[in-house]
Amino acid sequence: MKFVLTRNLDELSEAFKQQMLMQMYADRSRINIAVTTGTTPEKGYAMLGEFVKDKKCFDNVHYYIFDEFWYRDAQTGVCRQELDKYYFNRAKIPEGRIHNLTEDNWRDFDEKLKEEGGLDMVIMGIGTNGHFCGNQPHTFKNWNEGVHLIDRHATKDVEELMLEILHTDLASEDETRIPEHYITMGPRTIMNAKKIVFILSGRHKAEVAKRAFFEPITYDFPVSVFQLHPDVTVILDQDAAALIKDEI
Repeated sequence: MKFVLTRNLDELSEAFKQQMLMQMYADRSRINIAVTTGTTPEKGYAMLGEFVKDKKCFDNVHYYIFDEFWYRDAQTGVCRQELDKYYFNRAKIPEGRIHNLTEDNWRDFDEKLKEEGGLDMVIMGIGTNGHFCGNQPHTFKNWNEGVHLIDRHATKDVEELMLEILHTDLASEDETRIPEHYITMGPRTIMNAKKIVFILSGRHKAEVAKRAFFEPITYDFPVSVFQLHPDVTVILDQDAAALIKDEI
């Protein structure tokens, strides 16, 4: 596991951009990258989008969305909307190189991904409760779970998340819009990726970094399983690294 310590979010964003570009410049006919939503990558996406748009050398890069939510009356999934806004539209990524999780493809998604060469890299944040992608604590049966559905009432964390998205992202109080489930890549899907890059910023992520990378692997803090992955890079700023500086 490699740690990249940056001074602040600006430096972290530059490091995130460079990690993406290292993969995107690789001499392969196809490059598959799963990308995250959230506030931490926004600056990095803005920088990367301006850099890659209209460059034919990146036409072999394909992007995968690793979890998705569809609220009633929304034309597209919440995660796709966010990635369109912060990266895909800015970078002018064509639809054919964006791979969504859907109600129609999730059952066969892992197999199709394998046929397409697997994930070369996954960019992820970490939730304060240790979730990764849509895998909240205790929402999957075992570490070998691939792409799967999570019921809206699976755990209290899931119920609160679905409400938060409704209220914050969709600015709605109509709880009938909440879907009965959402879809996410599972631990096996991410573990099969060739490289994982985590990005963490802010003092509120200090305890998260400690538990994720230096404490026991547990279903209570699901992201801890990636201590077992052979190629992990963790990019974090000084605040997020506050509790682990002596370890890295």
